[in-house]
Amino acid sequence: MKRYSYFLGVVLASVMLVSCSKVGGPGEETLDAIDQNDDILPTITISKPTANQVYASGDSIIVEGKVTDDKKLYKGKVEIKNDINSFVMADGYYETHFLAIINFRLAYKAVVTTPTDFTIHVEFQDHGANTSEATLKVKVNP
Repeated sequence: MKRYSYFLGVVLASVMLVSCSKVGGPGEETLDAIDQNDDILPTITISKPTANQVYASGDSIIVEGKVTDDKKLYKGKVEIKNDINSFVMADGYYETHFLAIINFRLAYKAVVTTPTDFTIHVEFQDHGANTSEATLKVKVNP
């Protein structure tokens, strides 16, 4: 019985700790509060690779670039997806509450037995809930 009471106490304390979080009252700003005055989309620049770039099997597809915003960025992702099977082969996630510029880099060593197209998708959102996306395709030959 003593063991059961101890276990129940630990579970209840854990639930109370997980349930407590600062949401922010009227006039209070939280880290992921939407900035109603931000109506400008983030700008995404992909410097590598170029659209329709061709690789050989065993090469690494390297995605590099940066995203900028007039105020503060919030979150984003970079993905390399195999178009034949729709699998996401590599992905990277970013989150910030203070930066207006983020440099991103993602690499994936592509090994194929048939010519395969890959889609590179970059998506970022700022604290105004404005979302920008950029997509390009590359090909990997055996």
